[in-house]
Amino acid sequence: MARVFIGVGHGGTDSGAVGYLREEDVNLTMAMACKEYLESNGVVVGISRTKDENDTVSDEIRECNSFKADCAVDVHNNSGKGDGFEAFCSINKNGKGRRLAELIEVEVKAIGQNSRGVKTKKNSSGTDYFGFIRDTNCPATICEGVFVDNATDVKIADTVAEQRVFGYAYAKGILKYLGISSSNKPANPSSSEAFLVRVKVSDLSIRTGAGVEYRRVGSIKDKGTYTIVQTAKAKDGGTWGKLKSGAGWINISSKFVTRV
Repeated sequence: MARVFIGVGHGGTDSGAVGYLREEDVNLTMAMACKEYLESNGVVVGISRTKDENDTVSDEIRECNSFKADCAVDVHNNSGKGDGFEAFCSINKNGKGRRLAELIEVEVKAIGQNSRGVKTKKNSSGTDYFGFIRDTNCPATICEGVFVDNATDVKIADTVAEQRVFGYAYAKGILKYLGISSSNKPANPSSSEAFLVRVKVSDLSIRTGAGVEYRRVGSIKDKGTYTIVQTAKAKDGGTWGKLKSGAGWINISSKFVTRV
């Protein structure tokens, strides 16, 4: 049975990056969602923390190596007011860490986040700069989801639902790396929680309320991914969702969207 270790960056007295979000909190939400998704598909998962507590890199490395993982992912988010996802992998380890990072990157781009690329970084000795990559025994990658201090970039991850979708994306990439079919999605923890949908049609109306009887105020043409913060039934029985952006309501019946 496949084994995956998830490092959860920062925690406790170390908040990590702080901006519109606190990195330690976002890291945990993404990591827990990744864990749940992997476990629902039969993977044995080790994780460095499941609550807000001190979680040093050296502890993560020790726990990962003791766990004897097939691969490992360290979940982080960025600062510096840049934009997009990026992943770091080893300069060696037979390229397996790069393959893991690249497969995760594909899934992150699929949820609508742009990517700054899969990268390596050396220290002054010419070895891997990051301890989590350098000192773990298995192929490993560090994922930086969004820049928490960029008002634009953070919009794709400023709800728990969106952060969970990042965790799902990481898990899907990991499963592909392991050669496991991604067939089971964990249950949403709360039916009242916001969620994401991907538009299937080329011109989806946005209306002022839940139903075609309400005024049309725009449309979605890009078949992108959008956050729904409220749902309601229309008079004709269709299900409508209120957009997080405040632009209005869209029909979220299966004919028009798929839930991410």
